[in-house]
Amino acid sequence: MRILPLLLALLMPLLLQGQDKETVNAVIKEHYAVFTMASPTSGTFKVHTRITVLNKHGVDAAAFLVYNDGFRNLSSFSGSVQVGGKTVKKLKKSDLSSFSLNEALASDASVAVYSPNAPYPFDVEYDYEVDYSKGMVSFPAFIPLSDPQVRLESSQYVIRVPASTRVQYKASTDPVVSCESKNDIYTWTFNDHQGYVSEHLMPGILTLVPFVYACPVEFSYAGTQGNQDGWKESGKWLHSLQKGLTTVPDELRSKILSRVANISDTKAKVKAVYDFLRENTRYVSIQLGIGGLRPFPVETVYKAGFGDCKALSVYMQALLDVVGIDSDYLVVNTSKADLLDSYHSVGQMNHAMLCVPMQNDTLWVECTNPRLPLGYRHSSVAGHQVVLVKEEGGEMTRVPDYPDSLRFRSESIKVILHEDGSATCDGTRFLQLDNIERYVGFGSYEPKDQFDMIMSGCSLNPSDFRILSVRDNFNGYLETEDYVPHMKIAYSYAVKDYAKVSGERIFLQLNPFAKKLYADRKARVNPLVSSSGNTYSDTVRVVLPVGYAVETIPTSTEIESRFGVFRTEVTCNPASEDSPSDISVVQTVTLIPFDAPAEEYEAYRAFAREVSKAYSARVVLKKE
Repeated sequence: MRILPLLLALLMPLLLQGQDKETVNAVIKEHYAVFTMASPTSGTFKVHTRITVLNKHGVDAAAFLVYNDGFRNLSSFSGSVQVGGKTVKKLKKSDLSSFSLNEALASDASVAVYSPNAPYPFDVEYDYEVDYSKGMVSFPAFIPLSDPQVRLESSQYVIRVPASTRVQYKASTDPVVSCESKNDIYTWTFNDHQGYVSEHLMPGILTLVPFVYACPVEFSYAGTQGNQDGWKESGKWLHSLQKGLTTVPDELRSKILSRVANISDTKAKVKAVYDFLRENTRYVSIQLGIGGLRPFPVETVYKAGFGDCKALSVYMQALLDVVGIDSDYLVVNTSKADLLDSYHSVGQMNHAMLCVPMQNDTLWVECTNPRLPLGYRHSSVAGHQVVLVKEEGGEMTRVPDYPDSLRFRSESIKVILHEDGSATCDGTRFLQLDNIERYVGFGSYEPKDQFDMIMSGCSLNPSDFRILSVRDNFNGYLETEDYVPHMKIAYSYAVKDYAKVSGERIFLQLNPFAKKLYADRKARVNPLVSSSGNTYSDTVRVVLPVGYAVETIPTSTEIESRFGVFRTEVTCNPASEDSPSDISVVQTVTLIPFDAPAEEYEAYRAFAREVSKAYSARVVLKKE
């Protein structure tokens, strides 16, 4: 899933991770890598790197990390740490820490790591080799710059393959191709790169740094043969990995058939199977099988009660087949909406799920988190390109995204304000679409966690807090054709310091849930990019203490920009026979998608400041 919704991306301070953007934390003096493909099933990756670490923020850029499994193994390692040109520590393989992955599952996967530590500035140097066996779907990726505020002086990536081996690549520049003896050689050289600055609302890192992704078109992998000349061929190979894994045990078949015995509607049948998945399995990240690409057999998932995204998706697909419903297994990259253009390696995928073609629609089924309502296209896949894995081959398509108008969050609060500045408040939070994702299961959370989620970002410190009700439309699957989930949470709290009392006056914030748009004071380096929009609306009704009247109150305002629209509507209602006087405030900000050059940052900054000022406005009451 998309790790942060647009609320966090736009409403957090645009800070350069606590540092001045001109600061350089580390310098990669040399980074040279050579991958030699000895045969379709074996190869060696040799790397030499030397990095100067200038301060504590540059240590991560100099950390060593290599992944080991049944297909690749760190065969040699040496290095040194130098201060002032003198070696203070020689490194050997025994200096590395090793951590097993999925130890409980007897996985052979592990990582070898080392983090240098010396007085700044210091140099660290590594030389190591990784042996590849049993074949390869892709060559090691090469991204010499992955940390912000790191400069690159010299780097080169060389791939040697047996002559006539077809190589597919996607890189920030084209290679120099040459021939030597019985090898074809691809060479990429990247020198004098100034690195990048980390900023919010920035483009993807691959648009800012040098990179190389490459793979053999025809490949051997763990005894299988494949071709990734296009998604059709790549999908055909992925489908072949499922052969022999989809047999449904008789006991399981009987259970599923009994579940749908009295159901005729197709969606209702899918829901019944989905409910079975929810009740009887759990998600566990597993890197086993053919390099983590082959799912567990259906029978294994049934007996164990768990599986990874591949295993649970194939399991669900097999159960749907039992009840006569066709579905397609698919693979997707949850971090990137668009797959690398003209690069068809399955190595760029990191997730699997299902889609069920319906008569007038397609039902997208997330099998790893069945607490999500069935049919909801969550934020990690909505709008993303995916590859349907079929027996006849892969087929690229795109998961439909939702219109920005459906991304909505609102807060509605009634405040009974007392003369001493204390108050009792009743609130309702309404969440729709992406905004519900972190709230799934909210009703079962511990009270402290519920409090933290509701009051996060609020300027108040309640002395008493209660959740009154939690309602949603997650009843198995979404009945509506647009598959839009929503949630409503009612809560109440008492607070001692809702307002500040000074003599005959009471000072209170217009909106305690104000969402401030921040902008740093430095010049912008990267373009500003936001791929989706959202609307946040707050309604606050404050019932005034008897004997008090409004002395000062902000006027209604509207701020328009290419980055969004903000509105404040303020109404003062005098006392009547039926109700005391009150103030009603409605503040709404609609953030829209944009892709703007860095030069337009000042315009964004001006919009952010105006909105923040309007949100921070205060009301003054005076005793009559």
